[in-house]
Amino acid sequence: MNETEVRAAYIASIDDMIRQITWQSHKQLLQTLNRPEISLTVPQMVTLFAIRAAGTCRMSDLADTTQQSAGTLTGIIDRLIIDNLVGRIRDLDDRRVVQVTLTPQGEERLAQVDRVRREDMEQILRGFAFNQMTDLDTLLQMLLGGLHELLNGATLTMNHQASTAYSA
Repeated sequence: MNETEVRAAYIASIDDMIRQITWQSHKQLLQTLNRPEISLTVPQMVTLFAIRAAGTCRMSDLADTTQQSAGTLTGIIDRLIIDNLVGRIRDLDDRRVVQVTLTPQGEERLAQVDRVRREDMEQILRGFAFNQMTDLDTLLQMLLGGLHELLNGATLTMNHQASTAYSA
C-alpha cells in the first residue's frame, strides 16, 4: 500500500471510531440523564445548558441556539418551569418579549449533570497515563478545530450561496 492508501485506511478507521464513540457517548449521556436525581431528557439538558451560557435570554434566541422549533421549545420550557428549573420573565422594555432564566434549582441540576459526567469521564480515563491524557487532549483539540473549520467553511459557503441567490 502506498501512503495515500494507508492514509485513506486510517481516515476510515478514525471515522468508524468517532462514530462508535459518538454512539457510546450518547448512550452514556442518556444513562446519566435517566438517574433519578437528574431526570432530564436530552432536549431539556441542551436547553438548560444554553440558558446557563446565555444568562437571561429570549425564547427566539434560545430556539436559534438549540436548533429547536419555537413550538418544541415552548413545550420543553413549560416542563422545565413545572419542575422549577427555569423561570419566565417579561422584558422590561417590551412586555411582549418573554425571556427565560435558570432558577437556583436549575443551576443545581446542571451542577449535578456536570459532576456525574466528570465522575464518568474519570472512570473512562482511569487506565490512561498522564502523558497519554495530555496527548489525547492535544489530538482532540486538533480534531475539534478541524470540525469547527469544516462547519464554519460550510456556513460561509451557504451564506455565500444565499447572498448570490438573493442578488440574482
